[in-house]
Amino acid sequence: MRQIDFGEEGAKPLGDANPYVRRAGEEGTVQISGDVETRPSATAGLFSRRNLFKLGGASGAAAVLSVLPAGAAAYADSRGLLGGDVIDMTHTLSPDFPVVYTVTDPPKYEQNHRYEEMGFNTIIMTLDEHTGTHIDAPSHFQNGGGPFIDEIEPDQLVAPLRVIRIADRAAEDADTLVTVDDIRRHERRYGRIPKGAFVAMDSGWAKKVDVPGAYLNEDADGQFHWPAFSGDATAFLVEKRSIVGLGVDSTSLDAGASEGPETHQILLPSGGYGIECMNNVDKCPDRGATVVVGAPKHRGGFGGPCRVFALC
Repeated sequence: MRQIDFGEEGAKPLGDANPYVRRAGEEGTVQISGDVETRPSATAGLFSRRNLFKLGGASGAAAVLSVLPAGAAAYADSRGLLGGDVIDMTHTLSPDFPVVYTVTDPPKYEQNHRYEEMGFNTIIMTLDEHTGTHIDAPSHFQNGGGPFIDEIEPDQLVAPLRVIRIADRAAEDADTLVTVDDIRRHERRYGRIPKGAFVAMDSGWAKKVDVPGAYLNEDADGQFHWPAFSGDATAFLVEKRSIVGLGVDSTSLDAGASEGPETHQILLPSGGYGIECMNNVDKCPDRGATVVVGAPKHRGGFGGPCRVFALC
């Protein structure tokens, strides 16, 4: 049985033999055995999803859980602190994931060690940072500027999620863009996009990943066609809503047929980040979820493959 103190400063040492144990019955402790709480503490009212998120949003709840012993974190999860559903917004990366070959080399896998020979397995992966579901750091579109991927603040990677849906249009027009009108329509129905939000496009494009040729959608003249954010919409979200980032379920933040990388050039130098090739955006609610970006952390990087989740 573990007894854990959740005071104002979070879990903290309580004894010499075990830093998280206090005698049974003492005020301010919670006794946990499996999934059963046998004695609520005076601070048990704080141990709720609502109150944890009041302490600092999703990042506050994640921070609290991160300092708990594994058993306590599992207990907290079972009590609903992380919400009901976890949606994986990441495609599985493989050597045949569609990439624009004129810009990015396809990923390569080579088994380096085999269990039969070494007692363990390893793979050497050779890939461009911007492959599969990946993040574009602000440094990606600046000459010597940052932040680089390892310099993005952790609290920027956990944010309220808003979803702008244009799948019906994209099914008819592969070059369609998220516009300011789309954003205002979303806000009339779901409320103003909050400062520090992450805004994702649901165009239905993720379903095309496994269909040969469909995801990049290259025509006979070598022109690509996929939906994305317009420059005007990006400027509106950056300047008027102070978002932390944009995400698309297509190949790029800029449309395949765009004349230039306008969305990249607006978003990234502003300090925001982008996530491209997202999955399952259509399964996320329009509002109310929290996005968690598991970004890589290699020094001086311009981006990298990442694992992205929505907590709903």
